Amino acid sequence: MLLSTAFRYADNSYNAVRLIAAVSVVLSHSLLLGLNSPRYDPLSWAAYDLGATAVNVFFVLSGAMLTNSVLHRGLARFARNRFLRIYPALLASAVLIALLVGPFGTSAPLWEYYSNPQTWLYPLNVAWNFEGAVLPSMFEHGRYPGDVNVPLWTIKYEILSYIVFGIAAALGLLRHPSIAFAVWAAFGLALFANVGVDPSGETPLESLFRFGFAFLTGVVARRSGEIIPLRFGWAIAALAIAAVGTGTRFGEVTSIIGIGYASLYVGSKNWGRIAAFARRHDLSYGIYLMAWPIQQLLTRELIWFGPQIVLLFLISSAISGALAYFSWKFIEQPALRRKEAPTPENKP
Repeated sequence: MLLSTAFRYADNSYNAVRLIAAVSVVLSHSLLLGLNSPRYDPLSWAAYDLGATAVNVFFVLSGAMLTNSVLHRGLARFARNRFLRIYPALLASAVLIALLVGPFGTSAPLWEYYSNPQTWLYPLNVAWNFEGAVLPSMFEHGRYPGDVNVPLWTIKYEILSYIVFGIAAALGLLRHPSIAFAVWAAFGLALFANVGVDPSGETPLESLFRFGFAFLTGVVARRSGEIIPLRFGWAIAALAIAAVGTGTRFGEVTSIIGIGYASLYVGSKNWGRIAAFARRHDLSYGIYLMAWPIQQLLTRELIWFGPQIVLLFLISSAISGALAYFSWKFIEQPALRRKEAPTPENKP
């Protein structure tokens, strides 16, 4: 099967891959919060741990799916559609966290918590400050005091990817695969050059090149979808390349390429009931938005160790999944219907 064919295949499982990626982030954070050490992560030996790898998969799929949409539907209402995909659920999750999670996670008296302007301004603060938005006296006795929703830091890079992609597509650059390939290669070289520059961790510049390269991997793959086959043997080889690159300066680049191709291959198959469920109920974004504050709350209230980490993972997945279903049913799905509503120009 060619990649272009996979995206036309109504029974593909790309939403299911996104759901598995979101749950993988929850698992990675459960191990980090419960055991208080990143070395217990299943991919602690690799270029990116499990959570970071899952986020890379999000960006690869986002680039591929957005390119597929533009190739078939054009750029009509691009900015409006991207806003409707990101912000309604983001703001709704911020309201739920401020009003439902916050009272259990704060060390302040409830009257003080609810009378503090930070509480009521939190959703608006999240809209532009993302992970930097704070709530009064939150998680002061947790693993990461004050960190209300750290995973939101990746969303600004997603939005930046949308903006640059929209401008490039409007300028007609998407019609020239060679340009997309050249930019993709440039981001790969930039990521290679910036890895490990700061021994204390990933710098904002490295994050920019990392997410840009992952997004462009999806863009280039889908733009060349008529010549890229999706085969089991190739997926295994791609994962082997990602593994072999680990520990070298090329590790981050080979990880994104190898796991990105494998994700595109896996998503091209019909996973049956889980794929059907994920197509009807796209919970991945909601889980990603809600899980961290719930996990922070649980590790603040309870002492977790050994096998109980499984319980932490299951409880946080169940609660964030339920809230994600609420978000999907009453926020995201209605917003997507507005996104897909016919315009005056294309009404029958």
